[in-house]
Amino acid sequence: MSTSPPEPVQAPVEDSGPSPVKTFKGHESFVWSVSFVPNGHEIVSASGDGSIRTWDIETGEESGDALLGHEEQVYSVALLLDGQRLVSGGQDKSVRVWDLGTRELVGRPWEGHSDSVFCVDVSPDGSFVASASYDSLISIWDLDSGEKVFEEMRCEGRVYFVKFSRDGSKLVTCSSDTHVRIWDWREGTLLVGPMEGHERDVASAVWTLDDKQLISAGYDSKIHRWDSETGESIGEPVVAHEETIYSLALSSDGSILASVSSDRSAKLWDASTLELLATFWHEGIALSVSFSPDNKLLATGCYDHLIYLWNVPQLEGDKQSKNDSFFDVCPTAFLDAKFAADTN
Repeated sequence: MSTSPPEPVQAPVEDSGPSPVKTFKGHESFVWSVSFVPNGHEIVSASGDGSIRTWDIETGEESGDALLGHEEQVYSVALLLDGQRLVSGGQDKSVRVWDLGTRELVGRPWEGHSDSVFCVDVSPDGSFVASASYDSLISIWDLDSGEKVFEEMRCEGRVYFVKFSRDGSKLVTCSSDTHVRIWDWREGTLLVGPMEGHERDVASAVWTLDDKQLISAGYDSKIHRWDSETGESIGEPVVAHEETIYSLALSSDGSILASVSSDRSAKLWDASTLELLATFWHEGIALSVSFSPDNKLLATGCYDHLIYLWNVPQLEGDKQSKNDSFFDVCPTAFLDAKFAADTN
């Protein structure tokens, strides 16, 4: 089994337009993961060059030294809510914890996987870390001790994605066997699934605000919505992109879904209806995406080694919540223009 993800296929650029708000340059390989620091002033990125970097949103410059220690590609970063520490996973099969203040590794690397660690996540209470690996396993670690705890969970094929539910009681996983699964991570038991509907590898998912629904996407270019209690599909899947969807993100108010793809676009969707709201075009393939805490900015990490910062079109007027899962969104209030990143 290869320990490196398949490289995205280059697609022709069909649209042009103004540049994004900012472009962050410094990585020497593609950017697998981007995430806003909780204070909203910085972005953290992980790259195939083996580094983790932090960026000042105002200046567009790096804020502090790069975090170096992974021996190969870094695929994923997850920040603690205090914004002082982050967890990373990479091709060297390790999970690591970093102090953003000192820029140093906290303790030793956590070892136990037999293949690349492609995704990590931190439990809402900051006590545990979940890691998803190409070895088909999902491991749970005690954040303070670095010890592996509870039972390992196994999927069929590579595990690309793992995410704690918002209440912290469950995990969702996405894997190369085309399935989405929901787990009781403390017991190591499968609660819901395998959820069938995707036609190819599933790469990413998000929980709705009340954990009652999941939205997933992957290599079949489709976005699916699921009932997280029954595993049943809700409505028809949406063909969202022309090629592989690598990552999803949900705005903090639950109203907007973002997706990025090897077709070089990032798209914004009404999370309740999956109606397209806006499209942002890149010159390079888009691999990762994250909303700022105030939902005004969108960061995308790309195959061209760059990170792009985009303004998220704002709604007109006050929108009230329909239910616990989603917030009302008016598609006509969004700019339907397309943008392209200037990487020259």
